[in-house]
Amino acid sequence: MSYKHILVAVDLSQSSQVVIDKAVSLAKGDNCKLSFVFVDVDKVVLAPKEEQTLKGELHTLADQTDYPITDLLVVIGDLHIKLAGIVKDMHADLVVCGHHHKFISRLFSSVPKLVNAVEVDLLVVYLD
Repeated sequence: MSYKHILVAVDLSQSSQVVIDKAVSLAKGDNCKLSFVFVDVDKVVLAPKEEQTLKGELHTLADQTDYPITDLLVVIGDLHIKLAGIVKDMHADLVVCGHHHKFISRLFSSVPKLVNAVEVDLLVVYLD
């Protein structure tokens, strides 16, 4: 399957690189757009300094990526709702995100909500 715009949801942890690497390998094969998004699910409002810090971290990830990054987004809110809206606005056709197999993830995983909210292909990358 060929994709035109891949949206990569990162959590800005070290494991983000695994998710990015998987997305880049798909993007290179199709020569498509690649965008990064960080969704802060713990805040209601981001102070300008916090937003700048988060954007700086996204820029660092983008600079370390061996592929051109089209957009870098920092948003707040529910992950599944925000990603569904961004997918529509940006006309993305694949979302790539990571999932940790930990006990707490089994109780509060966002993956089922993403599956039901995002109306494009979804690739969930296993993270240690």
